[in-house]
Amino acid sequence: MASLCCRCSRSCTLLTRYATRVNQRLLVVPRRQLASSSQQQKQLPDMTKTTTQIQGRDDASLSRYPNFRSPGGILRGLDYAGTLTFALTGAVTAAQSGLDVFGSTMAAVITAVGGGTIRDAIFLNRRPFWTEESEYIWMGACMGLITFFVWPDVLEWQKEHKAEKKMKQLEQSGGSDDEKEVYDEMDAALDTLDAIGLSSFAIIGAQNGVRAGMPMIVSAICGMATSTFGGLTRDVLCGRPIRIVHSNAEIYAEPALAGATTYLVAERMGARPGLRIGLAMAMCIGSRFFAIKNDVKLHTWDTAQDNLGVAVRKRPTE
Repeated sequence: MASLCCRCSRSCTLLTRYATRVNQRLLVVPRRQLASSSQQQKQLPDMTKTTTQIQGRDDASLSRYPNFRSPGGILRGLDYAGTLTFALTGAVTAAQSGLDVFGSTMAAVITAVGGGTIRDAIFLNRRPFWTEESEYIWMGACMGLITFFVWPDVLEWQKEHKAEKKMKQLEQSGGSDDEKEVYDEMDAALDTLDAIGLSSFAIIGAQNGVRAGMPMIVSAICGMATSTFGGLTRDVLCGRPIRIVHSNAEIYAEPALAGATTYLVAERMGARPGLRIGLAMAMCIGSRFFAIKNDVKLHTWDTAQDNLGVAVRKRPTE
């Protein structure tokens, strides 16, 4: 009997020690899990920051606000300049088409942000960029409103300036009348700002396509759409022939497409942000001014003379 009691006490002691060891091991695992989870939580802000830098609009290729410290900051400044220029030309076009002050201001905003809106809503399936960067709406609206009231005086001054320049040319040429229109400093300044806006919009549109993981051809189309589809929407609103698909003036969408493609090729080859932005700007601005100087237009059918087109029907002769 005494031996049986001794064995039972030993068994109870062994079971107690075993249970204690098991509890200690079970406690060690949660502590390790808690430690690892706390380390992961500490690392989460850095991971979030890295993800924001890659996917957001504040990286080496495009800063959130203009600055002179990085290529992306300079590009953002050129983007602001292009936004103001597009808003100005949109308001002028609308006012000359007979729209009132509200319609001209709306056309200015549409010209400034319409291309990026179509890019985001249709090509990239996301909210338009100006829902987070509302300064673009303010820039377009303020510039459109100011242009509507101020630009008529500017046009009068430009008209007088061109007349004076024309008289000087007539005096120097001995009185021979040249019907070629005078290209003055105002025209050169507007064309320069417009070309800068065209190229910066094309680059930013291509960047957005790359960030969204789009194929190269789609990213190039995003660049062209960003820089030209605002003007397309403006022309539809004003009831005018759409400039980028008519040869009433020199080519416009093609330089934007060339600039976006240049940026994408340089990016695919591993070029640094400053180099690929510079190459794309040079391509777009250079081709744009080449088209202006040489009046480069695409070929069209002479439909007025030949009655070409499937929609044309001739009445039967009686």
